[in-house]
Amino acid sequence: MDIKLEVSLANYKKSVESLLMEREASNNLMLGILDRLANDSDSYKEGFHLGLVEQNGETIYAFMQTSTNNWILADVGNVHNNVIRQVAAFLYNRNVVVPGVLGPTEKAEIFKKEWERLTQLQATIEMKQLIYQLDQLNEISETKGELHEAKPKDRTLVKKWLMQFGVAVSENISEEDADQMAQSFISNRTIYFWVVEGNPVSMVNRSRKTKNGATLNAVFTPEEYKRNGYATATVAKLTEKLLKDGFKFCSLYTDQANSTSNSIYKKIGYYEVASSIVYTFNNRHHL
Repeated sequence: MDIKLEVSLANYKKSVESLLMEREASNNLMLGILDRLANDSDSYKEGFHLGLVEQNGETIYAFMQTSTNNWILADVGNVHNNVIRQVAAFLYNRNVVVPGVLGPTEKAEIFKKEWERLTQLQATIEMKQLIYQLDQLNEISETKGELHEAKPKDRTLVKKWLMQFGVAVSENISEEDADQMAQSFISNRTIYFWVVEGNPVSMVNRSRKTKNGATLNAVFTPEEYKRNGYATATVAKLTEKLLKDGFKFCSLYTDQANSTSNSIYKKIGYYEVASSIVYTFNNRHHL
């Protein structure tokens, strides 16, 4: 078994893409990042690491990291638990920074236990997640309002809502990061509002793309507009638009503990395809 970090993005995509595509929706994060890296040279300016595992010349597993974020583990079937332990040992032996790990629940837990054993660090569960996929939209009742693409004049509002979204999902989004994200989403024409009588009341973003799918994120409704069906309508209409635009499916991550958002997505026609978990370690470096 050979584990390595690939320096060539083109070689890495060629090696791992077909493996990741076997579970395209479940691997939407890795596939989406690879798509972004290939098509936007300015993305992830702080760098990235592209890991893979080969056996008898064939790629059997993939893992990666962008800038100083958590390492991402692929969702791949028929992978022995020892492969995941070996990936942890590989990163440890090379003194690689591992602030945390996210991926399929079973594989992330194996990595977590091995990393704790190697480093004597303790892991904390940041979030238990579900990954949903939708191939066909359910009929849902009409909600007052319309879906509108956010425009440059909306940048301040998008920034404000992104910061509030960060608080809601326990993810610290600084004012500077929120402003850059707002500018990027608007210029890339991916961020949408649900607008009622000229007033934005809910938000959703089309984030990553894979070969056949699009991923939604940043679903947010301010407290004063909740319980009116706006989030359901926003997600449903953008999902409908993306399917009409030619995507075969849509996917998204949810917080497993948020019963409200999970019920919203199921009502629209999303169904669970995988569970994921995010662990962080109590020290960004090991000694």
